[in-house]
Amino acid sequence: MTVPEASAAWEVGQVAGELRETYLAVAAATVLLERTSAGCAHPAIRQARRRGDDALDLAGEAERQLTDGVRRLLTDAGHPSIGDLVELLNTVRDQLGATAERVGQFPARINAASRQLIDAGQPDPATEVASGQWSRAAEHLDLMSESLTAAVAALTSYTEGLSGPTT
Repeated sequence: MTVPEASAAWEVGQVAGELRETYLAVAAATVLLERTSAGCAHPAIRQARRRGDDALDLAGEAERQLTDGVRRLLTDAGHPSIGDLVELLNTVRDQLGATAERVGQFPARINAASRQLIDAGQPDPATEVASGQWSRAAEHLDLMSESLTAAVAALTSYTEGLSGPTT
């Protein structure tokens, strides 16, 4: 693969990664819209839901096209060496590890906000529901962090098997 090809593939790979992040943001917004507008038949709300769903479909297709194009370039360039593969997997491992650490901090922040909400005054149904939902979200994020940590361990084991332990 030439330097311009590698540079272009890297840039498009970065865009695809950012697109995945924006996809998640749009998905979260559409879920919130769906929940807050449940039962609402207003044409503007229905159109917003449809357009949000359309945006998700288009983002998914665009991401697929981008990654397929990058994959095709990499395949045409030949198979990577073991060293290249280990380097790539180590990069993925490091990204997953950083994400696990970041996500691992979210539950404590969520639980602190929940305690603050409850301690702020008399509990009402909305406060209790929100606190319960936040607690469940914190549990899911704990599990997500554990899953990412397990993925890091698996990649570490695999790359050490390919290249030997690193110090």
